[in-house]
Amino acid sequence: MSEKGKCIISYIFGWIGGLIVLFAMKDNERNTKFHAAQAITLSIGYFVISIAYRFIPITIPFFSTALWAIYIIGIIMGIAKANKNEDPELPVIGGIAKSIFSKKIEG
Repeated sequence: MSEKGKCIISYIFGWIGGLIVLFAMKDNERNTKFHAAQAITLSIGYFVISIAYRFIPITIPFFSTALWAIYIIGIIMGIAKANKNEDPELPVIGGIAKSIFSKKIEG
């Protein structure tokens, strides 16, 4: 499978696809590992924020819709960067993914 294909799979299938690409597939390039780490961070971040929002007693109009839109935009940006072989770092998510998965990305 091509490196682009692995990156796209990691974004489409969220944290499961990211974990498969990052840990199960061998001989990945650094950018592929970074895309997988970002996909994991993006999908888990979306999940955690949406669950935490349910426990807040105040409702914010359209918060869930805006959060979902940001998640989808992040996926589209990641796929576009993977397809164009650009620098894989997404705003905000890239820095968080680097700090969490630095050993796996560089190693």
